[in-house]
Amino acid sequence: MPLLEELPTELSQTLAVHRNGTGDLPLQVAVQSDRVANGDFGSRWLVADSHALRIYTVAGEGGKSSLDLTLPFADVASIRDEGMVGGGSLFATRKNGGDTIELLRYGTSLAGNMAGVARVLNATATGESFPEDADTVDDRRVCPKCGRPLPKNSNVCQACLNQGKTLARLFQYATEKRGLVIVLAVLMIAGTAAQLAPGVVVRHLTDDVLAAAPGVSDTERLRTLPWLVGALVASQLLAAVITIFRGRLSSFLSNSITLRLRTDLFNHLQKLGLSFYDKRQSGALLARVTQDVNELNNFLVDGLQFLVVNGLAIVGIVAILMYHNPLLTFLVILPLPIVIFVTRMTWRFLRRYMERMWHLRSIMTAALSSTLSGTRVVKAFAQEDREIDRFRGRVGGLYDVSLKVDQNMATVFPLLAFLMSAGSFVVWYIGGRSVVKDVMTLGTFQMFLFFLGQLYGPLQQMTRIADWLSRAVTSAERVFEILDTEADVKDAATAVPLDRIEGSIKFENVSFGYDKVRRVLDGVNLDVKPGEMIGLVGHSGAGKTTIINLLSRFYDPTEGRILIDGQDMKDVKLNDLRRQLGIVLQEPFLFPGTIADNIAYANPAASPEEVMRAAKAANAHDFVMRFPDGYDTQVGERGVRLSGGERQRLSIARAILHNPRILILDEATASVDTETEAEIQQAIQRLIAGRTTFAIAHRLSTLRNADRLVVMDKGKVAEVGTHDELMNKENGIFRRLVDMQLEINKLRVLEG
Repeated sequence: MPLLEELPTELSQTLAVHRNGTGDLPLQVAVQSDRVANGDFGSRWLVADSHALRIYTVAGEGGKSSLDLTLPFADVASIRDEGMVGGGSLFATRKNGGDTIELLRYGTSLAGNMAGVARVLNATATGESFPEDADTVDDRRVCPKCGRPLPKNSNVCQACLNQGKTLARLFQYATEKRGLVIVLAVLMIAGTAAQLAPGVVVRHLTDDVLAAAPGVSDTERLRTLPWLVGALVASQLLAAVITIFRGRLSSFLSNSITLRLRTDLFNHLQKLGLSFYDKRQSGALLARVTQDVNELNNFLVDGLQFLVVNGLAIVGIVAILMYHNPLLTFLVILPLPIVIFVTRMTWRFLRRYMERMWHLRSIMTAALSSTLSGTRVVKAFAQEDREIDRFRGRVGGLYDVSLKVDQNMATVFPLLAFLMSAGSFVVWYIGGRSVVKDVMTLGTFQMFLFFLGQLYGPLQQMTRIADWLSRAVTSAERVFEILDTEADVKDAATAVPLDRIEGSIKFENVSFGYDKVRRVLDGVNLDVKPGEMIGLVGHSGAGKTTIINLLSRFYDPTEGRILIDGQDMKDVKLNDLRRQLGIVLQEPFLFPGTIADNIAYANPAASPEEVMRAAKAANAHDFVMRFPDGYDTQVGERGVRLSGGERQRLSIARAILHNPRILILDEATASVDTETEAEIQQAIQRLIAGRTTFAIAHRLSTLRNADRLVVMDKGKVAEVGTHDELMNKENGIFRRLVDMQLEINKLRVLEG
């Protein structure tokens, strides 16, 4: 939604009157809200030029407009948007300590656009330049071509899908094996010819042997019989051999294509930034790699062969029949236009249900993946029945749509089959009369019957090729959608290597938001020296973890830049940066495998001795050795066989073995007891020597030894200093946080 919408005629006239002498000033904002002043649904407009903003309420479509507010920008100190339950509001604050005025209320669907409105209005009030992305903040999920809503987790619009282009792109994957494709095409043609040969042989067998002309002797007929029978056997055998080779070659080519597709898809998923995964369910992405690629494989193995071979067979059969009896052939194929028309109408009717079916199948996969991943939480809160009901609801929706599709197909296709088989009745009647009148030979009649059996089967199946093709094209487009997604965090064309990071880090006016509605960081400036330990503290949601995410370059700043050793992080090769970063996350993640494999994940070439030294440094060696298999112990899915503290210590050991130049500790000691925490703190003190370290901790006492503490508040750097310096600030944020923690600890002691 742009920031300049077309005004209703009556509102435009009313606005011209209210603006008086400022009509020559161009409008900068004209947006419609979906809520009125009391929060009910309705039409309300905010219109602004460089002089003032005005709020109008419009009474229904084509109704009169009433001016609710006129606010000159000269009186405005700031304008902000604030999210609320089910939507949000725009607020203006007057200058000189004035009051705050609510300008507009809006629903959730307009939140992204209103954030851009607030930024433009603020720029107008303060005389700043407009933000470049102000008119592109709307994230409504609609097709840019036709305006139809897009499916969840996908940008593929079924109505605008270009099947030809998608198939052409899919077949490009076969260009590497062009020679085999040519061989496959030759086999298809040869196989089709071998399958049609028996029909011609049957004609000669009947006319030359079984019902030969009166002048042909029995000896001559018996001499011809074995040759014709041999031709039947040879053609059938040749067809079988060609079919075997064609099937094996087709299977090799199709599986090679799907192997490359699946590999390319996984490789590209690894390159995409976290912002891509923030907006998608893992189960939906899993469906792309498994179900969609399997659908393509089925089409390439069976569907494409079926389409080409049966298409060749139909053309060949019609050509042979036309050669021998054009009139009878015309009568046989007369029902085909009706069949094609009914088939197209049927698929057009079923298409929206099939799209819904594919969408519900993806949702079911995502729900199943989510529930199985969180099975411990489900059981811990005794929510099995609730999850069963939820899954039954999703499966039930899929059942209803699938049943409707299958029942309609089960009704239509038998009727189409009967309609197509009407040609056989024509052959028996018209052909029979022709044989009786000696206009047609019995062999030609038998050939017609033989080819009809081969013609109607492919024709009946060809009516379903639209479904097969539609499924394949949709799956291909969903795969290509992922492959076409640009990584938002990637190496610049001019990126330079960085063999060794010294550890100097500088944040210059860094701002960032995970979406276009809210900023999590706002103008952060921070200068860190090599080898310095920085403690990040603040309330939850203040922006601590976001700083870590930007430093790890999981995301790039929306504004400003981050310098490492004097170079913009975006100009450094991403692999060189990540290779020298060590991260211990608040929620440690372990891969299925052994303890040794998880410790050596970032350094697979590490020796057992190095793995053991890292485990000892993280105070993990003792509990590892208590397992019967020691370092060969399987940790299970996500490390479920270990306690939270044990997983955390293995995560620390993994970072220690990585030997990073920049160390990031995100609540690294949150899941351990007090005694183990003290031992890990000693190990961390040895580890951080000579390394730049960023540490987040809610237990503020653990950051006492940090060189500096950076206190974050509402996305800004509120305080910077040593532990003692910040404690000496009586009304400081850090001092209040420490006092609050002390009070909570006292309460816990009293309760104990």
